[in-house]
Amino acid sequence: MRPWLFFAGLTCLLLAATASARENPADLLQQARAAYDRGAYAEASTDYRQLLAQGLNRAEVYYNLGNAEFKAGHLGRAIAAYRQALKRAPGDEDVLFNLKYARRFVQQPQDQTGQLTRLAGRLLTAFSGQALALTALGAYVGLAVLVMFWLLARDKFPGLRWLLAGISILFVVLASWASVRIVLERIHRWGVVIAGQAEARNGPSAEYQVGFIVPEGREVRLLGREGDWIAIGLPAEGYKGWVKSADILPE
Repeated sequence: MRPWLFFAGLTCLLLAATASARENPADLLQQARAAYDRGAYAEASTDYRQLLAQGLNRAEVYYNLGNAEFKAGHLGRAIAAYRQALKRAPGDEDVLFNLKYARRFVQQPQDQTGQLTRLAGRLLTAFSGQALALTALGAYVGLAVLVMFWLLARDKFPGLRWLLAGISILFVVLASWASVRIVLERIHRWGVVIAGQAEARNGPSAEYQVGFIVPEGREVRLLGREGDWIAIGLPAEGYKGWVKSADILPE
């Protein structure tokens, strides 16, 4: 056998063995953990992303990916990973704690809008659809109890009808508000800013004026797309604008 054929075959075998080891999820997971323990956070992040690419979309993998990205200084990617982990393990205390901790490092957007716009945005998005639905349910139960009480003692408490009318109006408002919020929460996708800062413009082009600056790690609502530009919204502030698609990591 010629020497070069022997060495070529040996090289192929070694490469195949290495590839096989890296494709093994258990080995790759152990490798990612080892990289993280020795401070090679970028390498650990790469390994965890490879696990995700292989279909191992578990909360643990996203959680560890978030830790590696945070240690590597990638705040936006860390928050995005924690959000994915929380989707797969709702209520997990470790995920919630790390996500809350990472959010502390997110700066506020630099805006060019007025106080009234910000206040309106905060009022419209102050409560989740679930919280509003539970409040509306409480109002409905209270209304039913009061109606029964009024039917039994309406002669003694004639003014109770005004209280019933007020609670009825409150229930209608809360139920309508909850319905709108739940629909919006379901149809809108979310993403996280992964660039150091993203310039949100008034239109899908660099020719438009910058309306506000979105910092890294900010969670934004995705409203649409046109070419290489994504329309985003900041519900808490009531802002809307267009940013480059490379600056956003969609969920």
